[in-house]
Amino acid sequence: MKAKSGKKFGKLKTQKNYKENEKEIKDIESDILSSPKNINLFNKLIEIFIKNIENKDEQKLKDNIDSFKNILSYYLKDKNVKSSNELISFLNNKIELIYKIIIDSIIPEDNNDSFDESFLIILFNAFEELTSFISEDKINSHFQNLLWKLISSEGEISINVINSFYEQFNNIPYYNHIFDVFINILKNKMIKSQSEFINFYNFITNINDLDSFLENENKNDQEEVKINELKDKYQNIIISLINDKLLPLSIMKEFMKILNKKIVQNVTNPIIFSDYLLNKTGEIKIQSINDFDIQIFGLSSLFVLLTKYNLDYDKYYELLYKLISKKFNGITIFDSKYKNRILKLLELSLTSEQIPYVVICSFIKKLLRISLFEKVEIIFSLLSLVMKIIQLHPRTLNLIMDKKSKKILKKNIESNSIFLNGSGVNEYNL
Repeated sequence: MKAKSGKKFGKLKTQKNYKENEKEIKDIESDILSSPKNINLFNKLIEIFIKNIENKDEQKLKDNIDSFKNILSYYLKDKNVKSSNELISFLNNKIELIYKIIIDSIIPEDNNDSFDESFLIILFNAFEELTSFISEDKINSHFQNLLWKLISSEGEISINVINSFYEQFNNIPYYNHIFDVFINILKNKMIKSQSEFINFYNFITNINDLDSFLENENKNDQEEVKINELKDKYQNIIISLINDKLLPLSIMKEFMKILNKKIVQNVTNPIIFSDYLLNKTGEIKIQSINDFDIQIFGLSSLFVLLTKYNLDYDKYYELLYKLISKKFNGITIFDSKYKNRILKLLELSLTSEQIPYVVICSFIKKLLRISLFEKVEIIFSLLSLVMKIIQLHPRTLNLIMDKKSKKILKKNIESNSIFLNGSGVNEYNL
């Protein structure tokens, strides 16, 4: 995570410097708590807070935040303390100022250094610690400012930073705020550049498993309803993003790649992605090896929807057949770096005993023909796959040999387990 150069931020202070200045924050806090007449000293605490951010003084930042919380709790939360409207208004304004300072400090415009993750965690923690003193609307507004600051920053936000963010705000209420912000960003078409698309995509695809909240919360019907409401929001976010006309092809490819592993478990209706996958898989014209990759990922995702979520689609095998038949300037799908994935997909798709005989015969013929023109490693894998298919569907032997040859081949199939299991097609799990 980068920004522009400058001299504002220095190295962390030493433990000695911290001990020399430790008393100042506590003394100011004590004076403010002793009498509301001293409330203007809160401005001094904010000045120290800014200084500690500039110096990246992590320990003193923690002390700052603790003092803020103690003062706010006393004057805004303690039922035994009667604060004047003027005092309450003063402190609410200061909370808004602190949030502005925190958000502006996440990615300062005049700094060229990458932030230490530990420092960002301190800032995220400061943001979270103060949410108990503001309204839901204010929380939503500050999340909007924080997330847009991160998403719209120059350069790509690291996954470690995103993971730290979600670790800090890891509960149902916070996720509701976060998802509301994502929906608002898409609704208002705020994302313009490729870097913003990438950062936004990384944020929405690296959320925690939403069902994990049921392990942390009390398991009851009410909590499950809340989880399903979150899943509905998340599903709408994903659908809106992938249908954005400005979505870069690289993100579409990445989405199809991780759909089965990171997305489907966090939505209420995984089958809703089927039309998108069918359209994109069918409309992509093969003009480079990358186009093969997109079709591999699309069909892999469709296969999971078919087998795990009972998608009713009878043209899957037609798409698969067309995919392995395509060529572009002598390049085939087996030249893709994801060739193991397509080999695994072929194996899973063709070794079911429920497949119609005509479909199996068509694929056997096609795979044998392809093997005549492929590299040795692909030939070995395809022939191994054909033998597995024949083993499951013995009557397909009628396609390729007479009775005497069938007996010899059948004997080899039953005994030659090394050949059958050595193709490497099991290396990749869909």
